Parts: sequence; structure tokens; C-alpha cells
Amino acid sequence: MDAHLLPDVLVFLNVARCGSITKAANRLNMVQSNVTARIKKLEDALGVTLLRRHARGVKLSSGGEAVLPMAMRLDAVLNDLGYAFGRGKPAKEASLRLGAIETVAAVQLPGLVSRFLEESPHVDVSVHVGSSSTLVDQVKRGELDAGFVSRSFAVPGLREEQVFTDKLMVLAPVKVKTRNDLFEVNRFGLKVLVQRLGCSYTERLLTFLETKKVRPERIMEMGTLEGVLGFVEAGVGIAAMPESFIGPISKGRKVAMLPLPKEVATLRTYIVSSQHTASPLVSDFVNHCCPASSRSVVREAEDTL
Repeated sequence: MDAHLLPDVLVFLNVARCGSITKAANRLNMVQSNVTARIKKLEDALGVTLLRRHARGVKLSSGGEAVLPMAMRLDAVLNDLGYAFGRGKPAKEASLRLGAIETVAAVQLPGLVSRFLEESPHVDVSVHVGSSSTLVDQVKRGELDAGFVSRSFAVPGLREEQVFTDKLMVLAPVKVKTRNDLFEVNRFGLKVLVQRLGCSYTERLLTFLETKKVRPERIMEMGTLEGVLGFVEAGVGIAAMPESFIGPISKGRKVAMLPLPKEVATLRTYIVSSQHTASPLVSDFVNHCCPASSRSVVREAEDTL
């Protein structure tokens, strides 16, 4: 294959990640017609159709699905060259795309990234916040290099390591004095408040309440953690959050923090990354998060693909 086509492979990768030629052109600072021409040039060289247009953008053809992993490996190699040889240069030479659930992004991640950048200041770090299941999918598709998630997924092709533990607490209005009062949520007229439906923390709380034959009458989705806190303080409902997150933000607020039994309260956060596109940069960051001296749980799902 003509080496001059390698930039076109990276253009294809950006289109695949964006799902749109227009969005990829904006990201690459190119005109749309140039992106289209490069994709056509690559298709002609490979003899396959890579993309199929639809009303909302483009999707990969079977040929595009086959080319995508190779394009990701090329991108990873170029990124790692920047990481390995970009030290000391004023410009950013390598990028690290991280994802995290919001509580981790707010509490643990800033310190981890800050300390990593002390050793590798030439790395450009970006952080995307989302749910655990969404982050795992994005890592699997190559949209993120690594993600911090709230539970083990054991997905084939993904490396998974435990990075730290936390404790799940119940945030409640001050009128809820003890854990036993949680079993009277319906009598108090309290809702269960959640940032987004499907939250694993809320699922734990609901499972715990169900063991006591308590089923809250309603779950309210708030969209933001600050919104959840405000509604708890106003006496509308209760919420489940990690202690590391609600401890600092609840100070001075009219709320109560109630412990849960150990078997429910113990939270484990994992970092997931791809096994297919093993990268020195990503490996160094994962090792930075999980030093050999710590008791981390390592799980590498057997690749059955």
C-alpha cells in the first residue's frame, strides 16, 4: 500500500469516530469536499466501500468495519511516538482520552491526572463524563483510551483493573434520623432521586430497600448531582452517592448522611482499556493509577473474538 495514503486512513478514522463527514471536517479543520475526496481515494486504493450515508450522517460498511481496527492501531502508533519522543517540547505531542463517571471525575480523577502530567507534561488529556455502560462501549469502539467505571463488566477484549474503593452512603433530609427511617420512605412521602436512570448506586439502594420489603413509590431523574443534592436538602427525597463525593459537598447543607451495611456499601472503581490497541501511553497511565504496591484486582477478560 502507498504510504502516502496513511493520512487518508486517519481521515477515515475521524469520520468513523464522528459518524459524520461534516463533523469530521470541522474537527480536522478541512472543507467537507476534501474529506469526501480523501475517503474516495482510500476506497479506490483498497477496492472496498468504507462508508454508507444515511439521514443522520454515515455508518461503516463491512469493509469499513474491517479497516477500522487497523486505522486505530495506526493512530495509536503515531500517538505513542509523540508520547515517547515529545518530552520537553512546548507543544502537546500526544493525546489521552479518558472517560469517568461524574463522581470519579469530580473527586479522584483530578489528582490522578495532575500527578501523571507532572511526569508527562507533553500529554494532552481530555475527559468525557458518562455512565459506566456508555464509557465501556466507548472504550470498546476506540472513542476513549480508558474509562473509570463503577462496576466490573468483564468484556472480552478489554483489560480491567480495580483502582480504588469507596463507601456508598445515603443522602437524606434531616428529618430522616437513622437508617431504619429509610424503611419509612413511603410514609415520609420521599422519592428516590437519581442523576440518571440506570445508576448502579441507586440500584444498590433499591435492592437494599427491597430486602426490607420497601418499594419507593417514585424515582425522580434530576440530570445533575447538584440538582440531586438540592432536592434532598429541600426534603423531596433520598439519594445514594459515594462518601468521597458527598462528604465535602454536604458540609453546611441541611442533609443527613446515613451508612449502609458493608455488603451494600463497599464500592469498587475499575479502569478499563482496550487489549487490542495496547499503547505505552495508556499502559503507563493505567500503571500510574494502579501502582504495583497497591492491592489492585486485575481482570483480563479472555478474548473470544
